[in-house]
Amino acid sequence: MSHYPHLFAPIRVRNVYIKNRIESAPMSASGDVPFYTREAYEMYDTIARGGAGIVTLGEAGVHSLTDHAHPTMPHLDDENLLPTLIQTVDTVHKWGALASIELTHSGCRAKGAFLAEGGYVIGPSPMEANLYGDKVIEMDEDMMNMIADAYAQAAYMAEFAGCDIVNIHGGHGWLISQFLSDLNNHRTDKYGGCIENKARFPLMIVDRIRQRCPNLIIEFRLSGEEDTEGGIPIEETVEFAKLLDGKVDIIHVSAATFHDTGTASRMFPSVFYPRGCNVENAAKIKAVVKESLVSVVGGINDPDYMESVLVDGKTDFVVVGRQFIADPDWPKKARMGKADEISKCIRCETCISAGFIPHVPFSSGVLRCTVNPAWGREYENTRKEEKPDRVKKVLVAGGGPGGMEAAITAARRGHNVILCEKSDHLAANLDYSKQLSFKKDIVEFLKSMMLRVQRTPNLELRLNTEVTEELILAEKPDVLIAACGAEPVNPPIPGLDRPIVHHITDLYKKHISVGKKVVIIGGGLAGSEEGLGLAWEGHDVTIVEMRDGLAKDAPYIHWRHLLTKLNESVHSYCSAKVLSVEENGVKIVDADGTELLLEADTVLVAAGMRGISAQLDSWHELAGEVIFVGDCRKASKIQEAMRTGYCAGLTI
Repeated sequence: MSHYPHLFAPIRVRNVYIKNRIESAPMSASGDVPFYTREAYEMYDTIARGGAGIVTLGEAGVHSLTDHAHPTMPHLDDENLLPTLIQTVDTVHKWGALASIELTHSGCRAKGAFLAEGGYVIGPSPMEANLYGDKVIEMDEDMMNMIADAYAQAAYMAEFAGCDIVNIHGGHGWLISQFLSDLNNHRTDKYGGCIENKARFPLMIVDRIRQRCPNLIIEFRLSGEEDTEGGIPIEETVEFAKLLDGKVDIIHVSAATFHDTGTASRMFPSVFYPRGCNVENAAKIKAVVKESLVSVVGGINDPDYMESVLVDGKTDFVVVGRQFIADPDWPKKARMGKADEISKCIRCETCISAGFIPHVPFSSGVLRCTVNPAWGREYENTRKEEKPDRVKKVLVAGGGPGGMEAAITAARRGHNVILCEKSDHLAANLDYSKQLSFKKDIVEFLKSMMLRVQRTPNLELRLNTEVTEELILAEKPDVLIAACGAEPVNPPIPGLDRPIVHHITDLYKKHISVGKKVVIIGGGLAGSEEGLGLAWEGHDVTIVEMRDGLAKDAPYIHWRHLLTKLNESVHSYCSAKVLSVEENGVKIVDADGTELLLEADTVLVAAGMRGISAQLDSWHELAGEVIFVGDCRKASKIQEAMRTGYCAGLTI
């Protein structure tokens, strides 16, 4: 039986065989130099080995004199790049995948400090100061010819290195889309105004590449719509697609623009967007093109859904980004009929936000994934998971994400593992995610983890079993992993013992009946998301936060979209202090120093959590080795629980 026959159907483009309809979205690897590092080889090798038909290398610049938005972005006008590019392409080809590379120019979003000596910033229209304060020079036709030739030369060099496809980045507010969008293109000559005029320079680039590389597959990435006032609408993109038809082999449909960073939550769809949020736009484009194929990206992570959009003829390829980070083996699992074991991306935006300069203080240069603790350490992990010198008995206390990951990793390496959870089901502390519509991604991820616990050899699961000193003495483990979670922090506020007050973690554990008017003390990520969920259920919610903003501990892109939703749905007081909880509400001092009483039927405390490792110090006397992971070690997020659990299981 063939699982997902359309998804895994081969196709030929320019008489080049592509083994399936799965393309990895352009993603850049960890690194601190503008070349393809060993970490990059391993990252793209991992994606290719997982089963992608096309593996796309992330942004590569074409003109160092005028283009640089990221300090470590490789540029294809530097021949010194060739050895590392060739080796990277070889790693992709090893697994029968095609290698693609995204060609880009940042245009008016370039940072002058990053440019080559003598460099200058250019764009379709002049600007006195861009995002970084640099003056932007309006491009004349000589400049357009120079850049079009640079694209062609970059494509030629990529083809020489073995790339099968070049992906021209014509979306997201980079140079090409700056010409296509009225947000940036204010010209009154033949390169501005109607879509035919705005398309002249982008089509010039496509034509130059085709002239230089007649046999190369060309994919053109565009924003179907920019999703902001005055930006490109889908109707105009459809007209542009007609102009592209036949000139490029694949039209790749994304969305949004860096011109408005608020749209990043559509560019990298957050939990508040439906999966496949660009599919209908792709279908509109596919309906009008006669020769070019169509690919679509946008929060797609489920092979059942991928199969359906292919069956319905809405697209020819599915493009997958963050899901390859969450589980690079997902195509292999789907093809083998094990789709239920895929670790689903939860769209937390951690991986994307890490490099979202200048909106985050630093670009870390290292990708991290909440649900895949191995991501970002690819080179290290090619020598990974060596069998232990001695098989040990491992007892894991706590069946949250950290405990499950520790147990799975240790058992996979060959240790004999007992995983104990005191409740009647795993991940009980994350039950809140079942109640919030925008947390269903976490629910799906946890389902796959639970299945892996059940199916991993050498792993015994004991529910309704609390790890005590007596149990430890009875089992005599060689290694004890404490993953017992954290406890709530209750700030010293008078009145917290009143009947209307509950800790936010008890909301679903104890099935609390919530009143009409709710005040939440604490506007971090947990308080903000729970407040939003309650507001959507019809409650009148007010959040009180000491800091100067809500959810400031959230990844940037998720934070931007969450803040929009919060502003639409809840009341909030930031830079405020809670004085006391009264019988009928919460007394606060707001940012202006005014004392207020916020009426409430229910008060929820979301003032944070703290690790409980100090309570377990006696365990050190009961086992040869004790390792604390997750919240038990230090109250944090799922990402830290997964990483500490993984490292615990890996190093035993």
